[in-house]
Amino acid sequence: MATAYHIPDEPRPGGLAHVTVNPFWPMLCVMFVGAGMSWAWFVLNGIALGSPTRKRELAIAIGGLVGNAALLVGVIATHDKLGFDGQLTLPYLLLIVVVWKLGVSYVLYMLQAGSFGIYEYYGGTVQNGWIGLILAYLAWTMLLAPALKGTPLILLTLS
Repeated sequence: MATAYHIPDEPRPGGLAHVTVNPFWPMLCVMFVGAGMSWAWFVLNGIALGSPTRKRELAIAIGGLVGNAALLVGVIATHDKLGFDGQLTLPYLLLIVVVWKLGVSYVLYMLQAGSFGIYEYYGGTVQNGWIGLILAYLAWTMLLAPALKGTPLILLTLS
């Protein structure tokens, strides 16, 4: 009588396993391209990897976007209500948003790193992430940034 042995944090790669990258690359993406592209890449990587925490990763990415929007509105409202000089203080207040984005990205990285280590150790296919980073950067600079220019949505995607 055979029983199925299952490790709780064992990744279960699916049909997208061929696009799995080291979670370092989506983490680097938040610094060069922005949180929107980075968090979408983390979610895609979690699905491709078959990460057992992929639902949590998706919830954190969505919560990160909602928190990002709330922080932006709060920082700008606080700035306007207190009557600070925009050129001097707003860049410093927006550092709160940058820290938020880096923190959420780090949490996503830590969630995926363990599963990725197991996946890679047991011979899972890993792609080179610099190609994805360059594609994300080109997509941002050529498609998304020009389309969002002049709208408040651009603040949500920038790092």
